[in-house]
Amino acid sequence: MTQPHLPSVSDLPPAPSALAVPLSARQSARRGLPYLLVVLTLHALALALWVPAAAQTPLLWGVGLTAYLLGLRHAWDADHIAVIDNTVRKLLTLGRPAYGVGLFFSLGHSSVVLLMALVAAVIGQALLGAQEGIGAFGGWVGPFVAGAYLVTVALVNLAAAWRIARAGDDHAHSHGGLLARLIAPLTRLVSRQWQVLPLGFLMGLGFDTASEVALLALSGTAAGQGLGWAAVLSLPLLFGAGMTLLDTLDGVAMTHAYGWALHDPRKKRAYNLLVTGLSGVIALAIGLVTLSQWAGEHFPAAARAVGALQNVDVSPLGFGLAGATLVLFVAASVLYRQRRRPGGGLGA
Repeated sequence: MTQPHLPSVSDLPPAPSALAVPLSARQSARRGLPYLLVVLTLHALALALWVPAAAQTPLLWGVGLTAYLLGLRHAWDADHIAVIDNTVRKLLTLGRPAYGVGLFFSLGHSSVVLLMALVAAVIGQALLGAQEGIGAFGGWVGPFVAGAYLVTVALVNLAAAWRIARAGDDHAHSHGGLLARLIAPLTRLVSRQWQVLPLGFLMGLGFDTASEVALLALSGTAAGQGLGWAAVLSLPLLFGAGMTLLDTLDGVAMTHAYGWALHDPRKKRAYNLLVTGLSGVIALAIGLVTLSQWAGEHFPAAARAVGALQNVDVSPLGFGLAGATLVLFVAASVLYRQRRRPGGGLGA
């Protein structure tokens, strides 16, 4: 007897690129609602642990707020924005849902810190030594995975931008050519939105950002002072709640913006070209810098060749990509509506 199929979050309706008409902002908000409800649930769980613990230990009010703010800040890291934005566009060109990309990525990323906090609740200050060991392993895996994936999706999107520049449409593209054959195995690694969850987990193993290190220090200190497990676990949950909130909103917003661009792309050619090319260039820059810094750290011979990139800070690129995409989308939407008015024309 066959089991009935139960709908899941991944079974949402098709992406905007597969629709005959573009979705309104309200319709996109409805499609992003299931993922935002997950974020709200995470907030509720974090508050349920944090508030009672802070009521008994007032110091936790400030520590918990710090953890939440660290999560909000971490969501704006350049690798987060680049991975989410480029993955969204890749999935939309395949006609697949992408509203949950930001949520799945941030859940995978924050789960690393949550697991370490669980260890902190058990072994307390000894976490610091364990963190160094895991960080050493993650330092090999995390940056390489992040850099390789960013370079791959950047090449995919830059190739799409080239096709748009030549033909004005990316829907009729072929998957032939040397580049397509070389990167096909990597691009197939993420063909569903949930598949960015393990990617986020691997990228989080390196503990290579100040916010993650600071949070683990807070968790280890809290455990070392004899605070209960609820107090210790509330910190990574608050961190994860802040990060998932902004990453999920970014994923929903980028899905709406890219979906709008992929509908009737010939009439929105300039916007599609600018946004696709911009996201590809920034992802390529972040990926190459990440791989260069990874190689310089682990291979002395490479350190001399990539020495100029060792201290490059790419974090501002995350703000730049998100801000530029938003500004371009608003400007293109206004211009497109004006051209659709009687007498306004519909030029490219």
